Amino acid sequence: MKDGAIVNVGDEVNFGFVVSVAPNSNSTLSNLIVRIDDLDNLTDTIDLIGKTTYTYQGTIVYSAKDQIIGNSTIKAIVTDATGKTATASINLSINQPAQPLVGTTFSWYRLGNTQTGLEEYGLYWEKNIKDTHAQIKPLEGVTLFSFDPSSWEATTTDIQKATLFAEGATALTVYNNVSTTVAGTYDDVIGTKMANGTLHLIHVTKCEIGEYQSAGYPITISGEAK
Repeated sequence: MKDGAIVNVGDEVNFGFVVSVAPNSNSTLSNLIVRIDDLDNLTDTIDLIGKTTYTYQGTIVYSAKDQIIGNSTIKAIVTDATGKTATASINLSINQPAQPLVGTTFSWYRLGNTQTGLEEYGLYWEKNIKDTHAQIKPLEGVTLFSFDPSSWEATTTDIQKATLFAEGATALTVYNNVSTTVAGTYDDVIGTKMANGTLHLIHVTKCEIGEYQSAGYPITISGEAK
């Protein structure tokens, strides 16, 4: 791997160093330390006592959990028998490629004071007293947004989703477009940003109203999320 190369998270990176004592030197090598971004679990120490030359070959696969996205330095520190050291480095740019988004279906249900399915997205369904539309609100620490319907099909990667929330979001205090008295179809795109930064893009497509029960009419709002 050449110095300055760009590598993707998940790709196998092969690298190496050739170390030797200076020409016409009577010394020998002592040890070689190969370190990656000073991470203890990515440090290798090689005993070279008595050797005059050595070729080191290594392999690493960067992952997002390493928290070094953007750059990484692979450093070799060689020491000879007299205690003198020399250092060489390979500098890499680590790229996190866009990950494709996969839509999953959701179903929000409410009957009387019972509601299910919303908390995963940081939402709750406020009581609909004297109101003919569902009152969907964010939980504490969650931000609710509204987007243009076209953004659903246009957002296919995690990078696009992050950009959409950063540039195309309209903040809402409540999403209340869905009727609680008449079943219908919808093409609404909303989203939530959780306290930990997780982003949910939500496409509301249907509302169904069941037969009356003692606690009222069961209402189901459904669609896809990614």
